[in-house]
Formats: sequence, structure tokens, C-alpha cells
Amino acid sequence: MFKNDLSMTNALGGNIITPLINPDKINLLVVTTTTTTTTTIVTTHIITSTTSQKIDKIEQVTSIDVNLTSNLSTTRSTNVSQQPQPKEAFVTFCNSEPRYLALLRILLDSVHAFSTRPIIAFGIDVDLDIDEKQYPRIIKRRISQSDCGSSVYFCKIHAIVSSNVEYGVLMEPDDVVNYNVDVLFDVLHVWPYPLPLSPRHPDDPQNYHHFMVQHNVSARTTPYIHAHIIWNYLAIPFLTNLRSLLQQGHFTGSNFDETAVNVMLWKAKANHTLCKYDPYFTYSEAYIKWPNVTNCTNYCYTAFVTLHGCKEPNISSDLLSVLKANAGKPAIQTPGMGGMKHINDTSVTCCYPDSKPSPIHPLLCEHNSVK
Repeated sequence: MFKNDLSMTNALGGNIITPLINPDKINLLVVTTTTTTTTTIVTTHIITSTTSQKIDKIEQVTSIDVNLTSNLSTTRSTNVSQQPQPKEAFVTFCNSEPRYLALLRILLDSVHAFSTRPIIAFGIDVDLDIDEKQYPRIIKRRISQSDCGSSVYFCKIHAIVSSNVEYGVLMEPDDVVNYNVDVLFDVLHVWPYPLPLSPRHPDDPQNYHHFMVQHNVSARTTPYIHAHIIWNYLAIPFLTNLRSLLQQGHFTGSNFDETAVNVMLWKAKANHTLCKYDPYFTYSEAYIKWPNVTNCTNYCYTAFVTLHGCKEPNISSDLLSVLKANAGKPAIQTPGMGGMKHINDTSVTCCYPDSKPSPIHPLLCEHNSVK
């Protein structure tokens, strides 16, 4: 995210206590205990599409040890809007810095243009100055940076847990979504494991090894991921435990929240990532100019579902206009002269060659070993 210039703000007074979501859901068998948790989940064979799906055929039972040993902490947030609690939503957060408020409005523009879901926007120690008439699907809430942990970057995890949604997609103010963004919710409706998901990062910073030692993680089980997190209700215990660690002062340094998510997913023996669905905004040219530009030599295996990283509101606004003009284009970039393909094209994959496409959904990649 914006790790150099998101400023901290003053402390929050009021609070609301919100409960965890009950993990008992139709079509998924979940067995949990209070602290150390082994979750048994029925996985399935599915036929993927771009609409929300349910699990329809039992194939095997897989046991995952999540090792939730930290006490769950209290969620404190203030509901600024009067809208009811949604089951599915985007979740984002921002402070009162004018440039990021301007970027947030462009994110809201893109969500309202391309998605049917609401978006919960948390103000960090501030009531966000966003017009709810202009953005009718925004749900404004407020959290305190002091509840996030030692760094404002940890407010990402605090916002996720405080949202109380059953299916959530984390967005940041410098994101712009594409026409196909709701496919991320489709993934969540068929994801059967008690872990969140994130897209593969194109570059590995190699700056997390001392945190691996601190948390008794001997090996990586997936490539390094970018902390654009999506989750369903099964992952709430994992995320709540992660928030508790951050509130206790863990993972202060390196890439903060991103390092924390990576290390704790490796500790939980995660073996799936999402495709790189959130490329840096300057790489949008390959998508926008297709079919006039076809050759891909760097950062291929990309799904153009969101774009991130632009810190200039006028550029983000122009980018959204271009995305609207190109809505419906194939969104999967293939290497070499393969060109762009649609997400449901089974002849191609957005998974890197060192992984294999997951049968759960075309945007998911399975990793058996990591160098």
C-alpha cells in the first residue's frame, strides 16, 4: 500500500463490539475448537463460471492444522452509515489526507461502475467525507489506529476483521477495479479452506526470513504474495489471530502487514495463491492496447482484474475512463505472442509455470514446492 505517506490521526472515542461470524454453513463441513484448531473441510469437484457457485460434489476430505493459539481480541468500530450489515462487500480504509480521499473516490467510482457489491470504507480516526448520495453502496465506518497495532499499515487487517462480512475483498484507495472484479467473489463462494487468499507478487523482496525464525516457520509453502486479501467466513479465525499478533507488536518492520500475511500463511501450510490479478497500473498498456500489442516478455501470467499503485488522482481518473471504454476485453495475459484470453478459456492459465492451475477456480494456482 502507501507505506511512506499515509499519516496517523488522532484517537477514536466511541466503540461498537461486533461478534465473529458463525462458521456453520451449508455445503461445508467445519469442525473447530476454541484455541488450537484443526479444521476438516469437504472439498469438491466444480465446474467454474463467472457467477457465484456452490460446492456440488464431494471428492475428498482434507485436514488442515491452523494452530490458532492467540486469544481473539475485541473488535471496535463505529458505524457511521445507517445501512444494514452486508453479507458480501469490498472493504477499504483511508484517513483524512486529501490526496488519498481523492483516490478513494475514484476507487468508489470504479466499484459503482463495475460491481454489484457494496463497499465498506473505514475512516482511520475520522468520519470519511464521502457523499452517500453520490455513492449509494458505500457503508462508512470508523476505526481507531490505536486498535490496529504498532503501525497504521496494520489497520488493513483490523478493517477486514471489523467488517464482519462473510465474503470480502480488500481494496486500497490507490486501486481501480476492472469490469470483471466480481469474479473475486465467485472464487470465495467455492474456496473451501480456512485461510484467506492473495495474488502472487511479481517480485520477492526476500526480507522476511528473520520473521520466519521468530514464528517457527521453517519453509515457504507458496511464492510471496501481495497483501490484496480476499476471504470468506472460514478464514475469520485465521485473520482474527493475525490481528491479535499485530496488536501485540509482532511484524513491525520489513513489509509490515504483507510480511505478516505471508509468514502466517506459510506457518499454516497454505499451498494456494490467486493469479496476479492486481498488476501495477503502468502495466495496463498490454491490456488496453490489445490486440495491437501482443508480445509479452516480462511480468506475464497476469489477470487484469484490478490495477494498483497510482498515487495521482487525475491519472487514476483517466485510467478508469479507459477501463470503461475497454470493458469486456479478454483479461488474461499470456507469455510471448499468445495475446489476451478470457478468464474461462481452458486452453490457457494465469498461473506461473512453477505452479499448476487449481481445479477449484481458474484464478487459483496450486503450489507443491517452493524454491
